[in-house]
Amino acid sequence: MLSQILKIIRLLGLRKAARMKKHHEQGLEFVRGYAATCCWWTLLNHGFLDKLAQNGSASLDTYAAQYGLQPDVLHALVEYLHGIGLLHYAPPLVRLSEKGKILLAEPRGLFELLWAYEPCFAALPDLLTRTKKYGRDLTRRITWVGLGSGRLCEQLPYPVLRRMILDRRCQMVLDLGCGDLALLAGLCRLNPKIRGHGVDCESDMVRYNQKLLAQNDFNRRLTVQQADIFHLPALPPDLPPIDCITACDTFHEYLGNQSVLIQLLQDLKKRFPNALFVIGEFCRQDPGWLLRHPTASLEHHLFHQLSGQPIGSAQQWRDLFRQAGLTILEEQIFDLIGHGYFALK
Repeated sequence: MLSQILKIIRLLGLRKAARMKKHHEQGLEFVRGYAATCCWWTLLNHGFLDKLAQNGSASLDTYAAQYGLQPDVLHALVEYLHGIGLLHYAPPLVRLSEKGKILLAEPRGLFELLWAYEPCFAALPDLLTRTKKYGRDLTRRITWVGLGSGRLCEQLPYPVLRRMILDRRCQMVLDLGCGDLALLAGLCRLNPKIRGHGVDCESDMVRYNQKLLAQNDFNRRLTVQQADIFHLPALPPDLPPIDCITACDTFHEYLGNQSVLIQLLQDLKKRFPNALFVIGEFCRQDPGWLLRHPTASLEHHLFHQLSGQPIGSAQQWRDLFRQAGLTILEEQIFDLIGHGYFALK
């Protein structure tokens, strides 16, 4: 190996060889990120990585035969992920590396949310040239939006919102745009007396939730309903009076027409006059700050721009709530992640 390195140096010169190596590694960082993400997505979505997490290891040939997979492709994915340190492969067995275990745990939501918006990235050339338009020709994968967002929100947004709710002793929570029901499920785990009812307009998301509830509905304390929040139908008659209405990352999609949002809040306030409103929303970050601190908000803003979702400032949300006749009882703004939390009455 040393003789080959010396041969390259003699051929190119030390400075040029070193510069080429450095530049190659800078480019490889982005190429490898794309390749690794696609491979990780494929095994994650098929359930292979969860099998490894549950069982410790798996035989590639046995797994391929069991699920009717192309063995050569499965081997190629595993060998690549082994090469970059996410899997350990000692034929015929494969297992997660420590790095792989970490990615499958807390940052998993990042991969799920990126997969939700993958249709936008696949269609970027067509979106750029106006051949396709978001909403008309393509859309995000809504179930994966719920899964990825729900998992990421467990890091900070849901704990903050739950604390606001529990501190005010709410007992019956209505969650608008409930996603994967994670916010309400967490409340049910924390308080054995609380009930939660989720509403979501997406049929795929509701079907997913119904499967979850078939496994655990917290002794019938957690329910779900498909409905348009702007035309909210009658709620199940066995629900106690609603004393809390929640919405996390739901309202920003309608900021393009603020009057509609204001009217929605006014209608909800009239229909549920004693309810506390607990709302979590994205708050636009300063571009200069993001340039100095390139957090995951950069990707998040890109997702929203490609799918036509505006992001409001904290002051914009304050003004909107005031126009709807709501008073802010508590406010927590985390500029670090571009998120704000409001308890309103």
